[in-house]
Amino acid sequence: MHIPELLAPVGSKESLIAAVENGADAVYFGGTLFSARQYASNFDREELEWAIDHAHARMVRTYVTVNTLIKDSELEEAASYLHFLCNAGADAVIVQDIGILKLLREQLPDLPVHASTQMTIHNAEGVKFLQEMGVKRVVLAREMSLDEIMRIKSETGIEIETFIHGALCFSYSGQCLLSSMIGGRSGNRGYCAQPCRKKYRAGEVEGYLLSPKDLNMSEHIPVLMEAGIDSFKIEGRMKRPEYVAGVVRVYRRLIDRYVKEPSKFRVTDEEKHTLRQLFNRGFTTGYFLGNPGSELMSRKYPHNRGTQIGSVVDYEPRKKMVSIYLKAQLRAGDGIGIGVRDTGVTVKGIFIDKKMVNTAGQGSTVKVPLEDEVETGEPVFKTYDSLLMASLEVKSIRKFPVKMRFKTHVDEPIELWISDGENDINIQGSSASQAESKPISKNSIVEQLKKLGNTIFEAQEINVEMDENIFIPVSEINSLRREGIERLLHVRTQKWKRQCSRPMISVGKKIVKPEKPILSVNTGSIETFEAAVDSGADVVYICNESFVESETKKKPQMNTDKRRFVETDYYCYVIEYGKKKGVKVFFNTPRIIKNISESTDFFSPQRTQRSQSELAPDGFLAASPGVLFHIKDQNPTMPLVLDYSFNVFNRLTLKYLLNYSQRITLSPELTLKEIRNLTSYGSTECIVHGNFPLMVSEHDLTRGLFPKGAGEVCLKDEKGFVFPVKTDLLGRTYIMNSRELLMIEHVPDLINAGVDCLRIEAKTYDRETTERITRAYRDAIDNCQAKRKCSDLGEYTTGHYFRGVL
Repeated sequence: MHIPELLAPVGSKESLIAAVENGADAVYFGGTLFSARQYASNFDREELEWAIDHAHARMVRTYVTVNTLIKDSELEEAASYLHFLCNAGADAVIVQDIGILKLLREQLPDLPVHASTQMTIHNAEGVKFLQEMGVKRVVLAREMSLDEIMRIKSETGIEIETFIHGALCFSYSGQCLLSSMIGGRSGNRGYCAQPCRKKYRAGEVEGYLLSPKDLNMSEHIPVLMEAGIDSFKIEGRMKRPEYVAGVVRVYRRLIDRYVKEPSKFRVTDEEKHTLRQLFNRGFTTGYFLGNPGSELMSRKYPHNRGTQIGSVVDYEPRKKMVSIYLKAQLRAGDGIGIGVRDTGVTVKGIFIDKKMVNTAGQGSTVKVPLEDEVETGEPVFKTYDSLLMASLEVKSIRKFPVKMRFKTHVDEPIELWISDGENDINIQGSSASQAESKPISKNSIVEQLKKLGNTIFEAQEINVEMDENIFIPVSEINSLRREGIERLLHVRTQKWKRQCSRPMISVGKKIVKPEKPILSVNTGSIETFEAAVDSGADVVYICNESFVESETKKKPQMNTDKRRFVETDYYCYVIEYGKKKGVKVFFNTPRIIKNISESTDFFSPQRTQRSQSELAPDGFLAASPGVLFHIKDQNPTMPLVLDYSFNVFNRLTLKYLLNYSQRITLSPELTLKEIRNLTSYGSTECIVHGNFPLMVSEHDLTRGLFPKGAGEVCLKDEKGFVFPVKTDLLGRTYIMNSRELLMIEHVPDLINAGVDCLRIEAKTYDRETTERITRAYRDAIDNCQAKRKCSDLGEYTTGHYFRGVL
């Protein structure tokens, strides 16, 4: 039977001890640098080395998160940090940045690499791309079903890691810019402000509309194990140590229970209660068993609601006391929350009939001091169980058996041998002497050797070989035991250490830039495609899988000939139209394609084979590693432009990906200054105008909120900003920015920065708007000395060009 690794989250020393002592096979944690949970406690370098050694001494593997995007100015610091981790003995690093991945495989080959879920890997081709780079393990996107996971495992054979418990993101990880654009706190840099847990309004519907429930796969351990998943990952580096202890303990028991007796597998009521009580926003099985639809979401409760223990009977404003009817036990020291409020209170006093008690049982009506006024009938939740937390307090209890052999003869050095089954230690002490009065007994020696105290070892077997009538000071035996145990502990940790060479960041050869950039337009319909071609675009991207039109918005009318073209061959028409006008036509690929091999129409041979020139486009705009791998596998000479979803942040990523493409779209989280420092390393493209998605989600938000249909859907946040919601033909949701990006005033700055291609995002535009904006940018590029103002174009943003991200 395939037994998966149980991988636990660690955000502090206490959480590390909790994970190790409760049965984790491996732990993952971050340092103070380049970690996707910058608000966790994390570890400095000294603490990192301690954490790695602490885990290794207890036979637990350690994976260090270096899973953020690295700015070009940070490359030297990142190289130094990775060098340290390699030497410190980390079992692997978890990485998002493709340039850092390339650096690791070329210059630190002894340090294994795991691809973070932030890389949005969701198909076999994406895995194969990473396998060619030398990745050992892939943390798949959380939106994968079991069938999809099994197919990837079967086709690639790579180590697969999946989350099985904890918080879920609304967006595909690595494809979310919402926190970044709202407040400059980038999720790709570890500073997510969790906008999906905020309150929004859509029409008459109000609530935490982007807040998913928490993942809980405890009852489905058998199918997960049978699927061949290599590592079961628990989310929670921001959680308290008791959470780590409790969740790891439950899943350790469940895995072991299934291994021991599969037919009798079950989750006990106590285990279910423990998982609910420790933290939950409601539980879901996510996408493992199919798309859960609205069952995925927790729109009323964005925070921990624990377990419901009763309801409000009355509130006395003058006394500031709430009366609660209890359906379960409540203790002083417990934490409670009432209704949908995001704040709670610690119960400091419980009153029954004016008498203070420490505990109240089921069926009681109690009074508890409470400052905030509440309504009769509101549910009361226990969000912190003091008794449960006390039972989960971190204690070092994990012991490893050792065998000892003690040998002593008169006038010969004392010898002590200790073995843990993998490592042997031999040490010698001073010579023993003939006893003059009180010889030491064999039992006395055994008793001294057994005293392993607070160490991680316990004596399983002790053999003593000794002469009769011999004297050895007890202090000598104790000294040998201590030295032997210390050396054994040292060996258990030092065997993981490495001697790695420090990675070097090369400057590389800089290229000469063209005098002026070309203009590209990304379109989503025949009308906008034609408008872009006719209005001065050099390159037009087109995709037939555009957003679904709302019920209240009429689709543009097409003449009979045009409709015939679309119905017979959408692609042939746009290719022919572009060729006649001398404009290059690139097919824009969807960001998420779970089974590329089944996308026979879009990726059919006639689309990707340049030999059939009358059918083939001039190239593809590739939006994911899987698409990149597939197209290059079909036709290595097919021109590609890589989209901003590749999250290119530094020269290493840029230079590596240019091996596969003619141009790279840089991340929209970069500043103009940061862009200027990259453009000399290769051909780049920047989005300068339009509205593009800040979130891409597998969940159909519009259908979930409005099952009977709706017109244009927008989310309005608590500050009054409005974010349009779009849905594609497969029901995926795209949350658009509240402000249109507009950089026409700064085209000269972009040209001076060396950007090779300026892009307009026109997928949400109509023909007239596309034509007007394309002409404006065409003129701005061709006459870059002329000053332009955009104050008359309404509310807009310059994105991160002048502010950047944390």
